[in-house]
Amino acid sequence: MVYNPVYSSTPFTDFQSVSPLTPLSSLNLNWRERDLPERVRTKHVHRLHPYLGKFIPQLVEIFLRKFRPAVVCDPFCGSGTTLVEANALGIDSIGCDISAFNCLLAKVKTDHYDISKLGREIQDILSKTCLKLDSPLFDLPLFKVNTNSEYLKRWYAEKARRHLLGYLSLIPKYEYQDVLKIILSRAARSARLTTHFDLDFPKKPQSIPYHCYKHSRICQPTEDALQFLRRYSYDTLKRIREFSALRTDAKVTIICGDARKVHFPKFKAVITSPPYIGLIDYHEQHRYAYELFGLPTNEDLEIGPASNGSS
Repeated sequence: MVYNPVYSSTPFTDFQSVSPLTPLSSLNLNWRERDLPERVRTKHVHRLHPYLGKFIPQLVEIFLRKFRPAVVCDPFCGSGTTLVEANALGIDSIGCDISAFNCLLAKVKTDHYDISKLGREIQDILSKTCLKLDSPLFDLPLFKVNTNSEYLKRWYAEKARRHLLGYLSLIPKYEYQDVLKIILSRAARSARLTTHFDLDFPKKPQSIPYHCYKHSRICQPTEDALQFLRRYSYDTLKRIREFSALRTDAKVTIICGDARKVHFPKFKAVITSPPYIGLIDYHEQHRYAYELFGLPTNEDLEIGPASNGSS
């Protein structure tokens, strides 16, 4: 059977109406920005952290509502889109990814939280970071963190690096450490010495003022990470709170490993977005997180990384 949507029809957006009786051939999924704007595609935790190569969550929702599998598997789960959508619909899910950071991000998106306690911890570490930076006793060598990373020295202004490492040094004091790591990672991405229009894969540090194509003016390199820690702290709490209102008790299993070798638990359906061969280096896009947290890297096991070329 071939499913060919009628592209002359109105793009389908009534996602909650999909049921096992809905014929797929009746669905026009040829969305445009005005049909499915970014703010809808990146609802709640789907925009908890930038990630290249995500697929549209509404696409996952449609197929889950149509086929209602008891357990769905995503062998290349990336940032966890399939797992989030499955949980919202009360469907058990299994996700696997070679990237330790991807697994961390998917876990943070799908975990259960005491929202009040999470809010207190996010506010407390932010306050303590500011106090520590203002203290005359503030001294990076006293921190139990890696301050010798050549990557961190090269890609961050001294002030921004101190902000990030100060926050990092406090994370072990809290229960929801993984959430705090995601906040820190998101801030680290924005605080790098790079141009505003090249945050995905910057080629070299930008240490002098430059003409910004994004803002059509002369911009200065970023020297302050606190502004991003504050912004993403409140945004993260807001997004997790929104998803907590939708979250179910459906089981989420996340496996960090090579999908070609993993022995998966039993499942009834697969919904996945395979790697973009020759286009994305999945570890490199989050290099700052690997450097900050000392995460194990498996980039040599990526399927078709951009660094291998596209021929």
